[in-house]
Parts: sequence; C-alpha cells; structure tokens
Amino acid sequence: MSFIPKEAHVIIIGAMKSGTTSLYSYLAQHPEICECRIKEPEYFTQHQSHGVQEKKYEELWNFDETVHRYVLESSTGYTKYPLEKDIPAKISEYGIKPWFIYILRDPFERIESHFNAGRFNPEWKHSILDEHLISVSNYYMQLQRFKEYFPRDRILLLDFSELETSPGNVLRRIYRFLKLDESFFHDSYDIKNKTIAKTKWDIAYRKLNRTTGINRIIPEPLKRACRRLLSGKKPVPKRLLTFDERKIVYGILEGDMIRLREEYGFDTGKWGFGTDRRL
Repeated sequence: MSFIPKEAHVIIIGAMKSGTTSLYSYLAQHPEICECRIKEPEYFTQHQSHGVQEKKYEELWNFDETVHRYVLESSTGYTKYPLEKDIPAKISEYGIKPWFIYILRDPFERIESHFNAGRFNPEWKHSILDEHLISVSNYYMQLQRFKEYFPRDRILLLDFSELETSPGNVLRRIYRFLKLDESFFHDSYDIKNKTIAKTKWDIAYRKLNRTTGINRIIPEPLKRACRRLLSGKKPVPKRLLTFDERKIVYGILEGDMIRLREEYGFDTGKWGFGTDRRL
C-alpha cells in the first residue's frame, strides 16, 4: 500500500437515501479512483453500527500511487448531526484535506424514503416526524458544520433528481470538480440500494426471525421456494407524509432552506421553499 496524499481523499457525505450508493458505484469505476474496501466505513462516526474498527483510516484502501489519484469512500453518517457530533472536526484533526460530495434530495421525499427503509426493522423507533429524520434533511445545518473546517470550494453539492435523470452529466461535473478525465465512459447506470416495498410476509418473517432465529434453521432451497411462491403478493403501501405533516416539516426547514439557496446557490425553490408556491 502506497502513502495516500492528504488531498487525495474524496468523501461522499450524504444525504442518506439520496443516491449515495449508486453514485459511489459509478465513481469507483473510474481508473484513477481507488475504492474503499467497505463502501460506507463510517470511520469518524460513533453511532453507526456498520462502522469499521480499523486503527488507521488509510488502511481502508489499496492505494497505488502509480495508478490512482484519489481514494473514495461514502459515509452518510457524516451528515447526521446532531446524532453524530464533531464529524468535520474529527476529519480535520486526522490531518487530511478531502473533497466532499453532498447529494441533496427533496426533503419531503427523503424523509419518506428514510422512514420506509427502516420502519419494519424491529429496532426502529422513529416516527415519520422524528427530529432525526428532519435533521438529516436540513442540508444547510449539516453544511455549516463542514464550513467551519473546510473551504467552500472543496464541497460539491449535487441534485438527486439530476442523478436519476442524467447521471452522465452529474459525473462530468464531479470529474471537473476533481480535475479528472471527463471522457471516461460508463457502460450502465444501474440504481443501487433502492428502497423496496415489503409484503406482509416480509414483515412477519422478519419479526419471527428476530425472536426465533428461524432464518438459520430453514434450508436455503426451502427459503428460495417460499420467496418464489410469495413474490407476487401485494406489497404494504409506503407511508407518506400527510398534508399536515408536510406543513410541519416545511415550517421547521423553511428558514434554513432559504439560507441554503442564498449562501450556496442551490435551487430550493423547486421544493417549494422561498417561492410563492408552498405545499
């Protein structure tokens, strides 16, 4: 493993449920980018259960200075303040000077996707109006913590809707940001980690496995047969914000969404903030 220059780090910092997994998979294909051994290492967080326990951050990559210009990771926990505190300070204190990529999604859609991704987990304890879900959608608040430690020109803001409709354009923006060859061609842009609707069987099986560990007992061929038999079952409808709930979220986020537009030049008007069109 070669020495990794302190300015060779590229970190996708969020937002959760905003296409970070797909974007990571696209960028990892570029020959000058060295992908992390674990896509979401959460090295600098404290409360993300899937985080790695490596003693040294640089041990997460097989960096070859004769091939690579950057190392890449993607940890959405880095923009989950106040659950995760002091993340920018920890990154700065480690002595690196990363390039940050932050994908922003319609905050109402992001909250719904976040909630539906976790609602059937037996350990899930959040309501759809939980402060944590709303805070993760407060992009201005999250950015201000990074602004204290890193210059604005090292943070690239992207639009989730553009990543969905024109991923090639988004990647070219990133390559310009990193001064990489923009002509690199991607064969496909498959969506990764999409929230999948659950059937009543999925929910019941997860609860049963939680209490009995049945997943370890049933032979794999039998499990595959059950999945085939039940795959056509009607999924449980996704939980969406009601009109009144959207008004509450709007009231909480409105001021910071306007500041996001004014200070960072990101168009929050398309989400209904700072325009005559509200909800």
